[in-house]
Amino acid sequence: MHGKHLRRRGQWWHYYRNRPKRYENVEFRPIITFALRTTSTSEAKLKAAEISCELERQWEDAKRRGVSLSSQIATESYEAAMQTNHALGFIPTPTYQINDTDLIERFRAMLSTPISLGEKKAVLGLVERPKLSLISAFDRFWSHIEDEWVNHSHDQRRCKRNIYLKAIRHFEEAVGPIAIYDIQRENAIAFRSWWMKRKKENNLKSYTANREIGCLRRLLSTSFEIDGRDEKNPFERVKLKEEKTITRSPVTSFQIKERILAPGKLDGLHSDFQILVRLVINTGMRPVEAIGLKNSEIVLDANVPHVHVRQNSVRVLKTAHSERKIPLVGVSYEAAKLLQSQGGWGKRIGKNMYATSIINRHFKENKTLEGDRQSFYSLRHWFSDQLVQMEVIDRIQCQLMGHRFQRPIYGDGAPLNMLRDIIAKFAL
Repeated sequence: MHGKHLRRRGQWWHYYRNRPKRYENVEFRPIITFALRTTSTSEAKLKAAEISCELERQWEDAKRRGVSLSSQIATESYEAAMQTNHALGFIPTPTYQINDTDLIERFRAMLSTPISLGEKKAVLGLVERPKLSLISAFDRFWSHIEDEWVNHSHDQRRCKRNIYLKAIRHFEEAVGPIAIYDIQRENAIAFRSWWMKRKKENNLKSYTANREIGCLRRLLSTSFEIDGRDEKNPFERVKLKEEKTITRSPVTSFQIKERILAPGKLDGLHSDFQILVRLVINTGMRPVEAIGLKNSEIVLDANVPHVHVRQNSVRVLKTAHSERKIPLVGVSYEAAKLLQSQGGWGKRIGKNMYATSIINRHFKENKTLEGDRQSFYSLRHWFSDQLVQMEVIDRIQCQLMGHRFQRPIYGDGAPLNMLRDIIAKFAL
């Protein structure tokens, strides 16, 4: 391409090129010519090469837009219409919102820059915005909030995504498949009524309904932000009255000794889940933290064997305060040794929801727990209670539990050998 399309007129060089046949539909000038404003041959060659590259880029873009404008897929056609407007220096605007001054400018642009019929329709706002379904809106929303889930484990990401998908499925079951920007206040109220009935018939909690309503509310508000729409969210202030929260109660030391650690009580659970239960008992770790441990985070050859709970490629931590080192003693030390000897969690690493549901079901079937307020997570509550009963100072409690300490923190906190001695007094 270097050195092509040059003509000399007197001492001055000009760019001169016949329209390529493959661009006949997007270039209406049979001959393209520019004054290069130079008498230097080398400078003229460089300028001509640059012009050729820019022309072919513009032609390819126009050709691509022309194909898309003719597309039967509404989203492709509308996206091409937006690109056409931007290429000509206009803000994509529906016909009924174009004022007289703007309309004249658009006509002038079409006269000075010959464009195809499809592009003219785009400039005049005649390509309608497609109806965006809820599921399509969700796909776009999910990409938009990638920063929120990109570091999550597969299990955490799947759970977060499924909450939204279930909300969409239930909404369409309740009121029908409605495009996202066609949702009205009465549709949101109808969804609330549907949930009230479902809650009563299935003995569900208001929290479940409000979580789904909240998902749809956020999906709408984020879509408004993406598209620059200033509209009232139809799900605003729509919720069910929630019941008083029933807090989990800790298991007792008797339950742990006689119903969990006694010989044969964990039979029926896979060995990995038995390790998980024992690992949590004397560490107070959240189950998601324990099953997210990598082998390198189980440190058995130190002066004080411990686990290092930190963010890794498997899962994110609940809060920044959750990162901590916890000494390993008693059954938790033995479980950590067994876990490391088998090479870690393998395919189970990070799969907290699955592991927790299996363990809770085992506890329920074997009457390990008492009432609905106890669960596998109650082992963490037991660990916390032991610290309180021993009158361990607040800062060390927060250090072991991974909680936020309410006062300014100075120094590194209690050393591992001190933490080990505290835990050893009640460890099983």
